[in-house]
Amino acid sequence: MLSQKEILLDFEGTRFSLFIYPPTPNADGSWVEIGLGIENEHIRYHDRMKISFADLDGWITAAFRLLAGAYKGEYSLALEGTGLAVDFYPYTDGNREISREERRNHDCVMAVRMLMRSADKKRFLGGVYTILAHKEDVARFAEEARKGLDEYYARFANGAGKYLYVGVSPMGYRHCSYWYLDESKTVKAGDFVWVRMGRHNTEQIVTVDRVCYYDAETAPFPPENVKRVLRKATPTEIKELNK
Repeated sequence: MLSQKEILLDFEGTRFSLFIYPPTPNADGSWVEIGLGIENEHIRYHDRMKISFADLDGWITAAFRLLAGAYKGEYSLALEGTGLAVDFYPYTDGNREISREERRNHDCVMAVRMLMRSADKKRFLGGVYTILAHKEDVARFAEEARKGLDEYYARFANGAGKYLYVGVSPMGYRHCSYWYLDESKTVKAGDFVWVRMGRHNTEQIVTVDRVCYYDAETAPFPPENVKRVLRKATPTEIKELNK
């Protein structure tokens, strides 16, 4: 049985915690049970709720993309059914054009907005509580939450599934985990592969963050809706890429 995973951030006396609870025996992998907590000298609040795997995975991915400098402007997520919204603010400098590298090297902010509920979950309490996490805290949250979600999902990815899902990141990113299917079932974490990425389906080499076997019923996204890995990059292509 997996133990619950706690991600704890401390903001000058305010403790923000995210718990990822172990899956129940009848869990199907579509939903994850989480707990959220805020504690300081004025408030002690905790809520336990269900969030879709896709939403939690998307939150973590967006945090990694913020750290990687992918966002030129504010990016927002509303997490359905949770009373949570998350805003991501990259580094900006007025109207001056900022390079991705410059955004990576400066501070950024993740704002977590919580609409708090009563203990019986039948009514909302007054106001919205906002946690502002800066770059260092965003990095710690993203790393720990990714580990926690991967640990949770490991029970659905034990090598017995029909489909090999491959989580990839564009070059220069880390743990973005865009999902692809590897029909050859030969790709491993750390490999470089060719995929079609983005709205324009641009063919490019990406890095493989993680690989997981799933059945159609437990996969993070339906296999018919997921793009395919085209092929592994050759040693020559990888050498040229590194140059």
